[in-house]
Amino acid sequence: MSRTHRLFELLQMLRRRRGPVSGAALAREAGVSLRTLYRDIAALQALGAEIEGEPGVGYVLRPGFLLPPLMFSREEIEALALGAKWVARRTDDSLSDAARNAIAKISAVLPRDLKARLDDDALIVGSGRERPQHVELAALRRALREERKLALSYRDEKGLRTERIVWPVALGFFESARVLAGWCELRGAFRHFRSDRIESARILEERPPRRRQTLLKEWRQNMLTEADSVLAYGRRVSAQAKGSAMTKELVFYTHPQSRGMVVHWVLEEIGAPYSIDVKEYGTTMKAPEYLAINPMGKVPAIRHGDTVVTETAAICAYLADAFPQARLAPAPEARGDYYRWLFFAAGCVEPAMSNHAAGWDPAPDMRARFGYGSYDAVIETLARALAGRRYIAGDAFTAADAYVGSMIGFGMRVGVIDKRPEFEAYWSGLENRPARRRAAAQAEKLASKQAWEPA
Repeated sequence: MSRTHRLFELLQMLRRRRGPVSGAALAREAGVSLRTLYRDIAALQALGAEIEGEPGVGYVLRPGFLLPPLMFSREEIEALALGAKWVARRTDDSLSDAARNAIAKISAVLPRDLKARLDDDALIVGSGRERPQHVELAALRRALREERKLALSYRDEKGLRTERIVWPVALGFFESARVLAGWCELRGAFRHFRSDRIESARILEERPPRRRQTLLKEWRQNMLTEADSVLAYGRRVSAQAKGSAMTKELVFYTHPQSRGMVVHWVLEEIGAPYSIDVKEYGTTMKAPEYLAINPMGKVPAIRHGDTVVTETAAICAYLADAFPQARLAPAPEARGDYYRWLFFAAGCVEPAMSNHAAGWDPAPDMRARFGYGSYDAVIETLARALAGRRYIAGDAFTAADAYVGSMIGFGMRVGVIDKRPEFEAYWSGLENRPARRRAAAQAEKLASKQAWEPA
C-alpha cells in the first residue's frame, strides 16, 4: 500500500469514529507501527486535516476536512451513481434535480478513469410501479425539515376521506409507495399515510409540542411494541372450538409481502392461537434452521405440533381439515369443486399470472408443455366459473375462496388481471371479511416495522 493511500485510509478510520481513538488502536487497524502512525498523523495535520489529540491520549477528526474525490474506490463510485439514479427516478422533482446536480459536481472533478465508472450504464434502476401523487413530496419534506404541523386531507383504502392534523416524523421512499409517518391528532396515535392517498397538504405555522427527534424515538418504540403484539398473536377461543388441534402449538412462517397473506387470512378465519415467525428473503429464509422446515427456503409454511406443511394451497387444505369447527371445507362427499378450484388457483392461475406479468406467454405450439395451457384460457375459465356465484365451491365460504379470491384481488390491483365484472363482484364479497381485514392489518404492522427499520 502506498503512503498516500495509507494516509487517506487513516482519514477514513477517523471519520468512522465519533469520539477520540487511541493511536495504538489506529495503528493496529492500519497494520503499521505506532511510530509510523504518529508520523502519518503529523503529515495529515500538515495537509490541513483538523486532527486533535496527542500520543497517549487519543485522536479525533473535526468536521470540515473534505476527502478528495480522487480517492473514491470503483465500488464507491458505482454506489454513488446507482444511488443518484434511484433518487432521480423514485423521488420528487427537486430531489431528482439535486441528485443529478450532485453527480455532475462529482463528475467534474473526478480523474478520467473514475469518471468513466460514474457514467457507466451497467447498473440500471428499473421503473418500478408508480402511483399518481396529488401533493408535492417537497412540501412534506419541508414540513419535516422545518418541524411544522401538516393539515392533511386523506382518503383511506375504503375511500373514506378525513381531515387530519399530523406531526411529521419521517418520509419513507419504498419501491411502489411513499409513506409519511407521523402523530395524528385525530387518532391520538402514530399513523402512516401513503402519499398517493393524501389529497391535499398544507404546512401550518404551529410546531409540534415535541422535537422531531423525540417523536422519532417514540414512533420507533411504538412500532416495536405493536409488532411484538402481532408476533405473539392469539385470540380467545370459545369452549366449542377447543380440541386437540387447538392445544398444539401453531407457528406461521411468513414475510409480510408474500403469498403468506393467503395463509394469514385462513388462520384468522380459524380463530386458533398462533405465533408468527417472520423470515427475510435471502437471509433467514435460507438459514439452516429454516431450511429444515422448508428446503426450498421460501414462505409460507406452518408447523402444527410435529406436523410441518409447506405450499400455500396445501396449508389451506390442511388447516381446513385440522380445524373442522371453522367450516372452511365442504363435507367430504361435496368437495369436488372445492379441491378443483383450490388447486386450479395453485397449478394454473398463479403460474399463468406470473409468466404474463413478466411479459411472457407460451406460444401456441408450446402450450401443450405447460400445465395451464395459456393465460387467456385460464382467465376465461376462471371468469366462467365465477359468473353469478358468490363463492367458488358451493353456497358457503371455504379455504378455496381465500386462495382464489387473493389471486384475483392481487391480480386486479397490480393490473395482471383485467377488472372483469365477474371478478369485481366476486372479490367485493370477500375483501371486507373481518378475518381478512385483521390479517391485512397485522401484515401491515409487520411490513411497517420491517420497512422502517434502519439498515
